[in-house]
Amino acid sequence: MWGLNSVFLFLLLNFLTINNPGTTIWEEEFNTPGIGFWGDSDGITIHSHLPPTTEWQLDAEACSFTSEKDYVKTVGTSGGRLEALDCDGEAVWQSPWISIASYTAVNCELIAKETGSGNNPERKYVEAFYQLDQGEKKLFENNGLSQGNWGESVVSQSQLQGDSIRLIIHLNSSYASDKVIVDAIRVWSDEPEKVDPNQLAETGDLLINEVLSNPFDEGVDFVELYNQSSKEIRLDHLFIANRDDQQNLKTIVQLSSEPILFPPNTYLAVSENQEQVLNFYSTTCVSCFLDVTKMPALNNSSGEVVLLNDSMQVLDEMHYTEKMHHPLLIEEEGISLERISFEESALEPSNWTSGKNGHQLASPGFENAMSANSPVKTTTFQLEPKAFSPNEDGYNDLLQINYQLDKVGYLANLRIFDSNGLPINHLVRNEPAAIQGQWIWDGKQANGSRSPIGLYIVLLELHHPDGSAKQFKKVCTLTDRIY
Repeated sequence: MWGLNSVFLFLLLNFLTINNPGTTIWEEEFNTPGIGFWGDSDGITIHSHLPPTTEWQLDAEACSFTSEKDYVKTVGTSGGRLEALDCDGEAVWQSPWISIASYTAVNCELIAKETGSGNNPERKYVEAFYQLDQGEKKLFENNGLSQGNWGESVVSQSQLQGDSIRLIIHLNSSYASDKVIVDAIRVWSDEPEKVDPNQLAETGDLLINEVLSNPFDEGVDFVELYNQSSKEIRLDHLFIANRDDQQNLKTIVQLSSEPILFPPNTYLAVSENQEQVLNFYSTTCVSCFLDVTKMPALNNSSGEVVLLNDSMQVLDEMHYTEKMHHPLLIEEEGISLERISFEESALEPSNWTSGKNGHQLASPGFENAMSANSPVKTTTFQLEPKAFSPNEDGYNDLLQINYQLDKVGYLANLRIFDSNGLPINHLVRNEPAAIQGQWIWDGKQANGSRSPIGLYIVLLELHHPDGSAKQFKKVCTLTDRIY
């Protein structure tokens, strides 16, 4: 026999099923007030607010707004709606083109209301059209035209098929106390979306590649993914999550509500605000960022990051702690954990290390500084050019100190000595070195003064947690023009 909780659950599921039919493709609730056009007390000025983030368009060129009470705009009433009041002309609302190619039968619906006593059908109406694949616009079959005193009607059209659809609504209320209202626009299908299976991720296609859980005070967490498959993968079928103390999935966040494609062999940094990430870290791929409304909580000291598909299958997962940072780091704030190898499991703590490399503390949106996916067998250390002239003439102004290492995890010290063996600058102090990278010397001493012409020794010392150590010494020449 069912208990009370079972009965309640059954009724709740029934209610949700009845009141949420089909798959929503696109909807608009007008829940951001103040978007549109309105008049002014001077009887002449027309104000407008149409932010670029708004998906739809509103044309009120045929309207006349002679009072601050005249408008066609979104309002906060009843959670949000689009209203026209005494606009003395026809306004036209238009949705963006909505892709429906993945559905066999598409339905459209909206609510059209009116208030007040005005009953002239030529001055008070809502007329709704749809347009398929750039074709001719057509009136909605059910209540496509509502005029006069109709009260409220559900405007609908069913069983449409094509590649894309656009909705167009004409509205007019030329009365000082009457409104016409449009609300709850929805495009949906009774059938599930037809998704190309080649655009869905399977285990091994996507990897968690970098995690920042301890950002700077004005920064935000981020999780970087890498698509190592040959497929373009749909982001709206991917989720990231964390786990609770019992290791159950906790906060599950969909990466996108739109069918955005994640290209093969590319990186994607996911955060709540990419601008707050780029305030602290440079990148070579600004487009390799994705903002989500809310990130799963990533505690500073330890936590989990789980990548899922829409079947809640785990695609990749990593568990992090502060101890996974380089053991000689003094401060972990703002320093990410970077994956070392794609071949090794993300659950292996030794496959992660601190992302610090010089002044760059993380590498969101591009290959990890600490990546060992293409390791070199030997360590190399080169200066380019061997003779440089830091006189700001645009030619050989900087000394490039290039290196490649045989493994990750080295701690680097880089010092400059003059020809008498006296230290003049300590460019790198106990910093984790990437598998390959570059440092720059601008010819200045530690106190900021310019070094005189002459020979200089560049000394690189490397120490690894496994006890191994390396030392490299190269000579360069600092020159200048001869007049």
